[in-house]
Amino acid sequence: MESSSERFHEIIPSSSDNVVSTQQTSTIYARAKHAFKGRNNDELSFRKGDVITVTQQLEGGWWEGTLHSYTGWFPANYVNIISESERFLPSRNNGSPMLNGDGLSSGPTKETPLFSSDTSRQAYRKQVMKDFLEAELNYVDSVTKFSDNTLIKVKDSKKISEKDFQVLAGNLQLLITHQRELLSDIKEAAEKDATNARIGGLLLKAAPNLRHLLRLYCENHPKAVDLILRNKDLYEQLLNEIDCPLKDLISGLSRPFRHLETYPSMLNELERGMHEAHPDRGDTQRAAAVFRDIANYCGALRKQKEMQLELLASGSIDGLPSEELKKLGEILYMSIVAVDDIKASTEEGLSCDRCVILFPTTLLILEITSNVNSYIMKKKISLEKLFLKKAENKTALILYNADGSSEIAMNLLSNDELQRWIEAFSCCTNLTVTDDCCDLISSFGPQKIDISDMHNMVSSVFPTVHFLLVNKA
Repeated sequence: MESSSERFHEIIPSSSDNVVSTQQTSTIYARAKHAFKGRNNDELSFRKGDVITVTQQLEGGWWEGTLHSYTGWFPANYVNIISESERFLPSRNNGSPMLNGDGLSSGPTKETPLFSSDTSRQAYRKQVMKDFLEAELNYVDSVTKFSDNTLIKVKDSKKISEKDFQVLAGNLQLLITHQRELLSDIKEAAEKDATNARIGGLLLKAAPNLRHLLRLYCENHPKAVDLILRNKDLYEQLLNEIDCPLKDLISGLSRPFRHLETYPSMLNELERGMHEAHPDRGDTQRAAAVFRDIANYCGALRKQKEMQLELLASGSIDGLPSEELKKLGEILYMSIVAVDDIKASTEEGLSCDRCVILFPTTLLILEITSNVNSYIMKKKISLEKLFLKKAENKTALILYNADGSSEIAMNLLSNDELQRWIEAFSCCTNLTVTDDCCDLISSFGPQKIDISDMHNMVSSVFPTVHFLLVNKA
C-alpha cells in the first residue's frame, strides 16, 4: 500500500485535481470495515466500525475524512459508504445512537438521526472569511504604500548606494507581488462560491513560494536593521526630509513576518466554521500546521542571523585575529554543540560545549568563555577537498577526507537540524556533498509539500549537536 506521504505529495498543491466529485449534494458517510492506524501526521486513524465523514474522494485509492474533529487521509478500501437508508440506526431508550455499530440493544427502539447539521457555522465562516479578506487587503495595501512612499523615496534621494538599498529593501517587492496574487486567488474563490471556497487549499498551494520568499526576507532583515543602526544619523536626516520617523522605517520592514504569524490562528478560526464534510477541512488543518512551522522557521532564521552579525561585529576570538575572521566570509550556520575528541587524553576528551561556526571554506570550533560574545579558538578545519555524507539509519553527518585519514561525525537530534546543516554545507564552495545528502536538501523554489517533512520544522534556535572527532591512522 502506498504511503500517505507519497499519495499526499502527488495531490498537492491542488487536491481538487483528482476529486471524483467536487460538489456533493449531500454529506457522505462511511463505516470502517477494518481498523486503520495512520503512520503519518496527515493520516486519519480509526477503529473498525467507526463512522467517518468523507470530505474528499480521490482517484488512486485514498480518501479524506473527519473523525472526532480531526481530518486526514485513509485507504478507501478500508471503509464502506453508508447508504441513505442506513443513516438511521436503532438506539437505546436513552436515545444514545450506536455510532460504531458494535451491537444492538434489546427492547424498544426508535429511529434517531445519526447526524445533524449546525446552521450557525455557515454564518460564522462567512464572517471569518470577511475578516480574513479585509486583513489581507489591508496588509497588501500597507506594505505596498510602505514600499512606494518610503523605500522608493529613500532610493530616489541618492544618499545611499545601490548596494545598501538592496540590503535595505531585500526581496520585499517580490514578496508583495506574490501576496497580491494570493489575495486575488482567494477573493476569486470566495466570490465564486463562498460556502465551498477552498481557502486552506489555496494557502497550502502558496506555502512553498511564501516559505522561499519569506526565508530570504527574514535572512536579510537583521542585515537591514544593522545597516540602519550603524548609519543612524544618515537615515534620520534622510527620513526627516520625506517626513518618515526612523521607527516607522524599522516597523515597516518587520511587517511581512509579523503578518505571517497571523495565518495559523486565522486558519484555525476558519476551520471552526466548517462542517465535518467540508472539502477544504483537511487542507485548512494542514495549512495551519504548515504556516505555524514557517513562522517558527523564519523566527529562528532571524535570531540565527542576529547572532552571526553580533559575532562578526563585536565578537572576540582568542587565537583568531578579527582581520582573519572577516576574511573567512559570511557565516553559513552556527550552533552550540557538544564536542568529543576520542583520540585525546581522557581529561581532554570529555564532552564540552562548543560554538561551531560554518563558513564557505572553513569550520571553526570555539570554546565558550564567561565573557559575553568572547571565545577561544580550539580547532580550525579547512573544508578543502573534504566530503560530506549522511550516516546510514541515523540523523548523523560524516565529514571526511578522500583518503579517510580524518573524520568528523555529527550526530544530530532531529531531522530538521540535520537538513539545516546539510543546506548550510551545500553552500560551501570546496566541499563535496554526496548524493545521499543532496536528496535531503529542501528546495526553496515552487514545490509540492510533504506535510511530514514540514511538521516540527523548528524546535529551537540552536539545538544541541553532538560532534565526534575521529583521527584515523
